[in-house]
Amino acid sequence: MRNVLTIFLKELKRVFTDKRMLISLFLPGVLIYFVYTLMGTVMTKVVTQSSTKDTNFQVAYTDNFNSAKADGQLPKLMTYVDEVMKASKNNNTATFKEFTTGELDSYKEELRQGKYHLVVAFTDDFENKLGDATGANDIDIFYNGDSSASSDLYSYVSQVVSVAYTNYTVNKNGAISANVGEKDMMAMKIAAMIIPMVTISILFSTVISLCPEAIAGEKERGTLASLLLTPIKRGEFVACKILSLSTTAIASGIVSFTGLILSIPKLMGGFNITISPLDGLLLFLLVVTVLLLFVAIGVFISALSNTVKEAAGYLSPIMIVFMLFGMAPSLFGFDQWYLSFVPILNVCVSINALLNGAENLLLFFGLTVASTVLYTGLLMFGVTKLFNKERVVLGQ
Repeated sequence: MRNVLTIFLKELKRVFTDKRMLISLFLPGVLIYFVYTLMGTVMTKVVTQSSTKDTNFQVAYTDNFNSAKADGQLPKLMTYVDEVMKASKNNNTATFKEFTTGELDSYKEELRQGKYHLVVAFTDDFENKLGDATGANDIDIFYNGDSSASSDLYSYVSQVVSVAYTNYTVNKNGAISANVGEKDMMAMKIAAMIIPMVTISILFSTVISLCPEAIAGEKERGTLASLLLTPIKRGEFVACKILSLSTTAIASGIVSFTGLILSIPKLMGGFNITISPLDGLLLFLLVVTVLLLFVAIGVFISALSNTVKEAAGYLSPIMIVFMLFGMAPSLFGFDQWYLSFVPILNVCVSINALLNGAENLLLFFGLTVASTVLYTGLLMFGVTKLFNKERVVLGQ
């Protein structure tokens, strides 16, 4: 029993006195806390908060909401919307237009054309029947999913309805489609939050599976020093390693990219999410360039590490940090051009901007790809410099 205790304490001492091992053991747990906390914050902001500013929302509603209404009286729902708009920090306003129920189809068509941001249809004498539990107290709310402003207003009014009324159904409990447009910007915003994070984690997981073995594995087996005694130059050795790893990673990236494109329309079931051929090409270019950067990072970490386990231990927390970058654009709304020079974050912003249909997209993409290639080259140069240091080569 004493021998068991001695070995047990020895192993604990080995773990808790090794700084590198402590980092690999406990840092991921700390980072996971921040990842899930940030994810909850981002999801709440995307779903509940409007990003539309300085807009005069055009809202049309049917005139049958109250049989005893006075001239010029607004539905209670519109009154709430008006009050909150005036108190909003986004400097938005709302203009209301009343129409008869027979004109509903024409107003929905004008909504589709962009003349209105929201069209609301009440059942007859809606507000006076709310106390009748057996009444058909339905309210239909229509928006144009092609418009971010219309999507934002629909999300906002859907929440206000629960405050303004009780004992009602909306769009006949989902039996009626609320979206009159061809796209759904609300779903695209949610997808824009999820897809960068998932894409980065999947692509970097490829690097974790490939790169630790590349150089650290050679050190651990004692074959690296022997390889460098051959006529091959150290820079050539580094180039061969990175080239072979990049080829493998890109092959994996093509499969990942294909899965991404095929899964996007199914990501938000029931919502219309489409990717144009140009957007698909830009996404593919991003996947390839960021994979090359990930490989360069992986090889750099592998060169600094003495064992495969050590290299993998360093790369895992890095992946979690990059996942945080994936959520950052949805939280802070990054759209400044200089962010195209911030590594990894620029890729996440590009994907987010693409899915949200941002302006000046091609310029931002061009700068992102160029800077990512530059950083990849710098890391490759750094690995070559590391190989000129004997203590790195020998794992000392």
